Amino acid sequence: MPPMVVDPPSNGFTNTHSYTFKPTNAHGIHKATPIKQWKVTVTTGQNNGGTLITETAWSIQPIASCLVNNLPANNSYYWAQIVYEKPAADGGGTFVSFSNRFQSRP
Repeated sequence: MPPMVVDPPSNGFTNTHSYTFKPTNAHGIHKATPIKQWKVTVTTGQNNGGTLITETAWSIQPIASCLVNNLPANNSYYWAQIVYEKPAADGGGTFVSFSNRFQSRP
């Protein structure tokens, strides 16, 4: 299964301009998606759509919690997702995970 953001949960919220997002390479009983590099993006539209608000740097480390800075903290709703690349041996390409809608609170 592809990765996903589990905190903030869908329809959850963040507080202040920085928040520790908790993404995971969700797989449970399914095989984990092989990932070459990944980052968390926050946008105004689902599936990495709309305007990019903020993002983390690309990481080659296994998917883990990461601090996301420059959140608006204006009570508006945004979308968080993981943008990831697969290794060439697994077909390559850049993909976007399922998006979580959340409120960015002061």
